[in-house]
Amino acid sequence: MSKSWSKTTRYFVLGIVIILLVWFLVAANGLIGPLAIAAMLAYVLNPMVSLVNSRTKLPRNWVVLLVYLTSLATIITLGIIFVPIIPSQTALFLEELQIIQSELEAALPSSVAIAGFRISLSGIFNGLPGVSTNFFRPDTDVILLALQAATTNLGWILVILVTTYYLLQDWPIFREWILGWAPDEYEYDARRLYYEVRNVWQRYLRGQLRLMFIVGILTGLGAAAIGLPGALAFGVLAGLFDVVLSVGPAIVMVVAALVALYSGSTFLAIHPVWFMALVLAVFGGIQGFENIWLRPRIMGQTLHIHPAVLFVAVIGSLALGGVLVALIIIPVLGSAGILGRYLYCKILDLEPWPDLIAVVDDGVDEVVIRGGETAVSSPPATALTVTGQPIQPKERIP
Repeated sequence: MSKSWSKTTRYFVLGIVIILLVWFLVAANGLIGPLAIAAMLAYVLNPMVSLVNSRTKLPRNWVVLLVYLTSLATIITLGIIFVPIIPSQTALFLEELQIIQSELEAALPSSVAIAGFRISLSGIFNGLPGVSTNFFRPDTDVILLALQAATTNLGWILVILVTTYYLLQDWPIFREWILGWAPDEYEYDARRLYYEVRNVWQRYLRGQLRLMFIVGILTGLGAAAIGLPGALAFGVLAGLFDVVLSVGPAIVMVVAALVALYSGSTFLAIHPVWFMALVLAVFGGIQGFENIWLRPRIMGQTLHIHPAVLFVAVIGSLALGGVLVALIIIPVLGSAGILGRYLYCKILDLEPWPDLIAVVDDGVDEVVIRGGETAVSSPPATALTVTGQPIQPKERIP
């Protein structure tokens, strides 16, 4: 039998492990973003895999491969369609910005009087950066930088694709491996924490789908109300791109502004420049309404977090951590709340799961009884029994 370590040795080794873990997280900081994206993609695709697997009875490996290749083919097709036109359309947009700037400079007076004070407007555009029509000229340094960035991004894309595939295929095995690290006396706690955290992310996904639907409807109706061509398409795009905070809506807004500038309104008799300004105001107003009121309200009701906390968290994460952090900050807050509540109860020697009656494992299925409600990892062939009482599944946990 191996000799047991002393308490001092155990604490020392634990401290070394924590230090090494923190060092690894700092050193591999660039890897966290791609892994988070891969986890999000796998989480979004997993319900589709489970649905196809249950309906067709095909092995999960084949279903994962089918869903994965279909999704990948869709992304590649969209890239082939839209990516080649981005440089030319961007150059045209920059040229139009120069024209708009010149027209505004000619239309604005040299100065305005406000409350007896005269304010000069002659230098209002001096701070704007000059835009060159040769922005995409074939310069050697630009080409080398572009190749370097493309190579780096290609490597991260491969990491995301491979990680997403293996998470989809082997997540049940990986999950059991992680939960297996918990000591026997804390196995119930580990599995309950997993279930609670997973429910937070599921509720977040449902709330995000509600937001996408509402934003798509509002954008489509707003675009149709002012006569923007392709209002239905912009509604669909706004709903789909809403999942990427700030960046997605900004892309849709820029595309809508270009369409407004080139096509004008279908029934409003105004100059294309002013119609573009109207489109920007409508799209910007919808995004402001979503970020300030709608998103905190829906996510607060879904995750039981105060809307003010969610608003500050989203805006703060956008400013400090970027789009990726803002994308996951809401479910991360909910998960941290569950973990914090568990630690609080353990520190004060309280029961962290007051509604937990029993957890039963028949070797195939796990059953968690929550105050009369039962959750199972997969539907059992026969009802299990605890203290002589039959347990019927009420909620399925895949």
